[in-house]
Amino acid sequence: MFRELVALNSKRHAALRVRPQASFEFVRGVHMAALMQAELVRAASIYPIVFVEDPAIDSFRPMALLGLREGENVYVDTDGSWLASYVPAVIRAYPFALARAAGEGEAERFAVCIDAASELVSLTEGARLFDAHGAPTEALEQARQWLQQIRDMQLRTDEFCRALAARNLFTPFAVRARRGDETLEVDGCYVINEERLDGLPDAKLFELRREGWLSSIYAHLVSLQQFERLEDGPPEDDPDAIEPAHAAGSAPISNAS
Repeated sequence: MFRELVALNSKRHAALRVRPQASFEFVRGVHMAALMQAELVRAASIYPIVFVEDPAIDSFRPMALLGLREGENVYVDTDGSWLASYVPAVIRAYPFALARAAGEGEAERFAVCIDAASELVSLTEGARLFDAHGAPTEALEQARQWLQQIRDMQLRTDEFCRALAARNLFTPFAVRARRGDETLEVDGCYVINEERLDGLPDAKLFELRREGWLSSIYAHLVSLQQFERLEDGPPEDDPDAIEPAHAAGSAPISNAS
């Protein structure tokens, strides 16, 4: 999704503007999208949710599976609309993202970044990111707040995944499907092992409940019924029966609970 991620600078990017999302063409070739723990219940009725290993945090991350091979997204229609009623938060935040800022000291700092290669970024159209004095505009401030909200959810997501890993609940999962004469496979996926979950001592299960993880665990397990949505592949001519979602740059996350 991101091709040229750069940290925003008021001098270097003084004239930069960002157009609102008018379509989801920018994720047509994305077959996985990160999900936050807070999104799992909402996303479970739409996407198969799997987990992948993330060496950067020495743990796992939940992902919405959008296609059965790289470069494929069955949720983007031929006209660029999103063929589902919920769009993952990280996609709605595009072309913005947070990245760790270089610097000394123990305090973790993040910089607001932008995909400089995005078609949403312009010098002539859209909302300016900095005013004439180099101060952040309302558009940039809204993007920053949205990214901070995602960051806060990511920290909670990391806690969730570490809790599952500490209880040895992840198991490798082979994603395979037939499409015509072709066998499609997605490697590197994990799911929660139901037998291990059911076999947890009551005290361990209570800990998961106390932390508020159980609803997300069951949402993930329910989401595995959504694989049939991926089997036919991307839409070609006729729109799918799934309700389309309109593109929006910095939508609130109130529906990601």
